[in-house]
Amino acid sequence: MNSELEALVQEARHPATPFERLEVLVKHPKVKVRRALLDNPNVCPTDEDGTLATGLLETLAHEFPEEVAAHPLFVLHALVEPAEEMEGVVIEVVGRTKDVGLIETLLRSWGPDLWWVRRAVARKPTTPPEVLRTLGNEATESVWEVREAVARNPSTPLDTLRLLGNKATEFSGGVRKAVAANRNTPVDLLRLLGNRATEPDWEVRASVARNPNTPPDVLRTLGNEETESEWDVRYAVAENPSTPEDTLRLLGNPKTNSDGLVRQAAKRALAARGLS
Repeated sequence: MNSELEALVQEARHPATPFERLEVLVKHPKVKVRRALLDNPNVCPTDEDGTLATGLLETLAHEFPEEVAAHPLFVLHALVEPAEEMEGVVIEVVGRTKDVGLIETLLRSWGPDLWWVRRAVARKPTTPPEVLRTLGNEATESVWEVREAVARNPSTPLDTLRLLGNKATEFSGGVRKAVAANRNTPVDLLRLLGNRATEPDWEVRASVARNPNTPPDVLRTLGNEETESEWDVRYAVAENPSTPEDTLRLLGNPKTNSDGLVRQAAKRALAARGLS
């Protein structure tokens, strides 16, 4: 380490360094300098009114989640005696860490009261399946934004995707829309979500129409004006790389499709495939 870099590292660690200077050093291009801030006892000071100033620690948690989680101030104010000001830091740690045990610990500590912590957990592919099952069930999770995060998660178990994609067990169209967009959603569920008889929400059907895993026969139904009146859905079909050529030609024909934007999208798709 050269002398200039060593001096910056020592400055980042030194308890006498003004907090305003620490806020500058956290943006330094050298990772050694940024990490050294975690050795500074004033990285999370208390304001004159007794409030924790957690902004610097939150910034560091974005890059060093495990190191921040092991920091004595985080342990004290996030685990032992949770402080409201630590919420942002907790969310950064939950969203970035790969430590499954840490995720579960913070979920137990903060999740019951803070839905955005539960959402951060629900978004993580490393979250254990049983936790995703709990967060993805309307009976145990009342906030639809949390269930939506589960619906988008590529690690969500199929049984939970089926629960979230069923109108009988999931009232939120936004959640079912997320299921329809998930690349792991099984074909039989895509068929249900793409059928007007079983899914009245056109935004959900449009999400099915965008999913490249949607089977050709469903895309044909969603791309036919006689069976799908919403132009937004047909537009999504036109942009789907898996849409069959015959459906694109149907969508691009003014005799079989009334919307100009859909016809243009279909013609672009045909041209991209080298078809006239």
